[in-house]
Amino acid sequence: MKSDQKFVCAIFDELFEKNSEQYKESLSKSVNSDSDPYAKARNALAALSDDERADVFAFFDVVIADSASVILGALDGVHFPDGIDGDFVVAYDGEEIQGDLMDIFIEKAQEKNIYG
Repeated sequence: MKSDQKFVCAIFDELFEKNSEQYKESLSKSVNSDSDPYAKARNALAALSDDERADVFAFFDVVIADSASVILGALDGVHFPDGIDGDFVVAYDGEEIQGDLMDIFIEKAQEKNIYG
């Protein structure tokens, strides 16, 4: 596996196999009167049916994918957020890896059917 693919796979797995699953688990716990952001979201989601909750969780994955794509696109030099107009040099283990990070990430997201 090439270094750019290894990097993207690690980021992808962290976001979707760990973070997304933790969000779903935390937001599926019992409703309570806590006031932290997770409790507020959990309480709001509790009013939805199981299918509606699954739709919201699937949308969270789209948000995660889009957010990561913006960052990877900026590092690749193909997406330019306001105020960022310089070039980045991204290296992994001494090898420059930027250029296809966003494309590799989006391909993985499509394979996982994140965009529906």
